[in-house]
Amino acid sequence: MPRKLEKPPDVDPPPEWFDEVRKRSEEMGVTYKCIEVCAPRTAATALWMKAQGVSNKQISKRTGLSYGAINGLSWRHADTLETKRKEFSQKYAIAAQTFTDLLFDKAEQLAENPDQLVNISPDKLALTVGIMTDKAAQLSGMAGVVIEHRKGASISDAAKVISEAKARIAAKLRNDAVEAEIVTT
Repeated sequence: MPRKLEKPPDVDPPPEWFDEVRKRSEEMGVTYKCIEVCAPRTAATALWMKAQGVSNKQISKRTGLSYGAINGLSWRHADTLETKRKEFSQKYAIAAQTFTDLLFDKAEQLAENPDQLVNISPDKLALTVGIMTDKAAQLSGMAGVVIEHRKGASISDAAKVISEAKARIAAKLRNDAVEAEIVTT
């Protein structure tokens, strides 16, 4: 039986979010110039989107706020955003688990009916394997990125070696030169 998936969060914040942003603004004693005072609904919408991980560009497009105004809001409401982000991260983790279960269900269906496998492109399978492998490594505590530090000659060291080699070649050419006299008859 297919599962019913939860609707993704809307960009319009619930009424209690407006109250939370207003209360936080009052506690901070924001000045008349702040967006929270001038346009509280816009500020609350921008913060709601920011808490969900929406980019400044998208927030700016939706609200008309500048990047500076959005960053100012984020800075002034960092603790409010952090609390909301934790809630959203839990929701996203639950959704990720649901989709992981669906992925495994789909894999079982494909295993039972290999004719359907023809309809799936290899690049999608490879991408899925790559993401799942990366997440498995991340969750098991393995490093996601390995940075290798190599030590070698610097550009100035290389230039010095090249100039020394040129000097040796020039010296050898001078030593190997044969003096000759041209005689015409």
